[in-house]
Amino acid sequence: MAFNDFFLYFGMVVIGLLLEDLARRLHFIITKTHYKEHHFTFGKYFFLLLFPLVAVFITTLRLGTTALSAFLICAAVGTFLEWLVGFSYYQVVGERLWTYHRYAIKKYTSFLSIPIWGLAGVFIWLLSRAIS
Repeated sequence: MAFNDFFLYFGMVVIGLLLEDLARRLHFIITKTHYKEHHFTFGKYFFLLLFPLVAVFITTLRLGTTALSAFLICAAVGTFLEWLVGFSYYQVVGERLWTYHRYAIKKYTSFLSIPIWGLAGVFIWLLSRAIS
């Protein structure tokens, strides 16, 4: 059963990514202009996270609030650790390990990466349930 939950979550994430690519291709077919692939918009960001966040919601309904707890804890801890590694690297080497151009948190992480850390946490939690 835990294996099915993992594949349901993973499948919804992959479907979301494939649908984003399909939308980009349809945009080209309809408008005959290339979609700006390396141009940030909140629409693209929202669409990228839509299916994974729906997968978290469905997982929470199926398995209880532990999935939501994993999402929230990993979002906070992952963001903090990303900031800490970036800050530490800067202190030791004198240059930034990575650069965020949008909504940076003290130059070493971004508000936009917070839900991605949460999604990764749910993924790891479901994977650990599936293999144990």
